[in-house]
Amino acid sequence: MPKLSRAQVSLGVIVILHTVGTTGMLIAKDWFVPLTPLNLMVSSYFVLRHAEQPRWGVYALIALLSFGIEAVGVATGWPFGNYEYVTALGPQLIRTPILIGLLWLLLLSGALYWMNRITSSRVLQALGAAALMTGIDVLIEPVAIALQYWTWYGADVPLTNYLGWFGTALVLATIANAFDPQFRTNRLAGLFFIVQIVFFFTLNIFTQW
Repeated sequence: MPKLSRAQVSLGVIVILHTVGTTGMLIAKDWFVPLTPLNLMVSSYFVLRHAEQPRWGVYALIALLSFGIEAVGVATGWPFGNYEYVTALGPQLIRTPILIGLLWLLLLSGALYWMNRITSSRVLQALGAAALMTGIDVLIEPVAIALQYWTWYGADVPLTNYLGWFGTALVLATIANAFDPQFRTNRLAGLFFIVQIVFFFTLNIFTQW
């Protein structure tokens, strides 16, 4: 039996976590939704350990900036619209989940990985990554609302949310490309992005709970 590589083991753990999470949320969501922060932290460990020549200062900058933008969004309604986080994403600071910056970091790294494989233009990479990030948010929103990750002050998700996601992702992708060329080379981040698409696409089928 061939020996599995470290990357294969890491991907296997992430896939298993999300498969169990998907099944659990469909069967007993009240038990599994509170485990979301643990899933995110474990996935982050396995994704970030495969970064090539990681610049932790850049990672911290991206996470802190995205957290700050989310905190401003919760407090003012800009740039996403009027929304509020509930408790499913774990401990909060100024009404914003502490781990939200980590989620932005992982998704952005994954989106830039795929754009790096499509084009060598940093401008197109940033624009494409912003489009991918906005696209995955279209999948995230119905699930997040159904599972009470966050709630909107209105019947529908506003267009400003998607414009805000695009603009925020574009700024963060530009910063990441400028300060850390290796940011867009983490293959496991790219695969994590695909796992997230499958995860939220599957749950979207069952959001009428």
